[in-house]
Amino acid sequence: MTRRFLLFCALPLACLAQTFSFTVSMPRPASHVFHVAMRCDGLAGEFQDFKMPVWMPGYYRILDYARNVAGFRAADAAGRALPWEKVAKNTWRVATGGSAAVAVDYDVTGTIRFAAQNYLAEDRAHVAPPGMFLHVAGKLGRPATVTLQPPEGWKSVATGLDPVPGRANTYSAADFDVLYDSPILIGSQEVLRFDLRGVPHEVALENVPAGVDRDRMLADLKRMVEAATALIGEIPYKHYTFLMMGQGNGGIEHLNSASILFNGSTLTTAEGYQRWLSYVAHEYFHNFNVKRIRPIALGPFDYDRENLTNMLWVSEGLSVYYQDIVCLRAGLVTREQYLEKMRNSIQRFENASGHRYQSAAESSWNTWGTSGVGNDRNTTISYYDNGAMLGALLDLAIRHASENARSLDDVMRALYRKYYREKQRGFTDAEFRAECESAAGQPLAEVFEYASSTKEMDYAKYFAWAGLEVSATAGEGKGVWLGANLQSQDAALAVTDVAPGSPAQKAGLRAGDAIDAIDGTPKPTVKLLSDTLAAKKAGDRLRLKLAGREIEAELAPAPQWTYAIRPMPSASSGQIRTGEAWLGK
Repeated sequence: MTRRFLLFCALPLACLAQTFSFTVSMPRPASHVFHVAMRCDGLAGEFQDFKMPVWMPGYYRILDYARNVAGFRAADAAGRALPWEKVAKNTWRVATGGSAAVAVDYDVTGTIRFAAQNYLAEDRAHVAPPGMFLHVAGKLGRPATVTLQPPEGWKSVATGLDPVPGRANTYSAADFDVLYDSPILIGSQEVLRFDLRGVPHEVALENVPAGVDRDRMLADLKRMVEAATALIGEIPYKHYTFLMMGQGNGGIEHLNSASILFNGSTLTTAEGYQRWLSYVAHEYFHNFNVKRIRPIALGPFDYDRENLTNMLWVSEGLSVYYQDIVCLRAGLVTREQYLEKMRNSIQRFENASGHRYQSAAESSWNTWGTSGVGNDRNTTISYYDNGAMLGALLDLAIRHASENARSLDDVMRALYRKYYREKQRGFTDAEFRAECESAAGQPLAEVFEYASSTKEMDYAKYFAWAGLEVSATAGEGKGVWLGANLQSQDAALAVTDVAPGSPAQKAGLRAGDAIDAIDGTPKPTVKLLSDTLAAKKAGDRLRLKLAGREIEAELAPAPQWTYAIRPMPSASSGQIRTGEAWLGK
């Protein structure tokens, strides 16, 4: 491609404030290459480290964005080349020689259609800011501007960034945290709009068939936003943008926008349209839960490494819970549809063996080191699925304990007010639990034990408080069954739960036991147990070495559970009131 290295104009003496500006061009979209020109003023020192984040907030994976950067160059205000070296995978150290003004140019390749990645082709561009824009070490708190130079004929730009008045295709961010949290969609997207209480909401659409009713889409999105903001009590942004990219899968939330990939053709069916609404509601509710109500580990961000937390079951799982509650309250789904979705979630979760080995908290902490959340259903779980069920149990426990005076909604509002508005920080694990127990007016030890262990959840007890009966019928599934829930603990496996009548219970295994060896293999792991069971058939024996004893369990066929959720035929008036307060009539 033709290289352009933009030089500084002469700088007046008064221009000493630290300012950062970017120009992003894409002269040959088919090449998948963006060109970025960065300008920095007001610097001081002999060296400056230019850094690129290694991950995007909202997507908990190390993405190594710097590998897509090429052609890095640096110069001073007079255009003289400055020497530089790579001192880390994501860090370019420039010897500025004390120059207050530095220009940096580089190319970024974007070939992946995904919300956390840059993408450029002849039809559109998606800018994932952490993988596009460098920052100067120690200067994340400084403002920045971005000027876009789209190819000829591209007519739309959609982003949560604020436009700069009087400057075409130029946008500003108060700091780099805001910049990194503001994706940009460029091309020829269809742009729709609705206002809620004077706040504009833009919807940029791609690849949605002409037969899909746009007026209905906007009306339904508005009802969803109304329900979500009513839950918290305010609209926390000046404007909001939905980036609806109609090819691919996956979405990521941001402070006042969301990047959402989906197959536009699915909107032509009732089931696909409803699934889309739920999906959008999830990403939208994140503007409260994660972007403002957040674990303390998730901001201020460390862009150089993993930001580990046990609480993604709250950040993601409760957002899954509320996506459907919000749609229910907005009248976009029925009570029966909500319960059917919950029934399916419970059934899917309980029939995957991973829930016997990994807790919601462990799934959260370990997500950075896996190829996908709950990617191995034999040994891991998804904190999305489990967190949604934990959200339902928390909500029901609070409603029951407070006799419907309070609910999980009150917890979310309290977290928003106390930690986001007043303390301007995230909450600790203990503070989240304290808010839940304060709303309930009593300890909620059992629910939090479910979150931190593999103990079986007593759905029937909690749903009964809302006048609902949960039943499970066992059929015969594939593989074999031990009937014990375990967690890794040093060089052993700790037993957290044993199913009544299971091979484990019949062999004498008890909650609290520690398994030191499996079939003679010491230092057992969850994977070893999973692989050992996979190689056996019903009737085979499994030898387990415990502290001071050894037992043998005769394995049974794995059960396949079928769940049902129905109104209790003899529900009390109190149970009915709780159910109606929770899900409506």
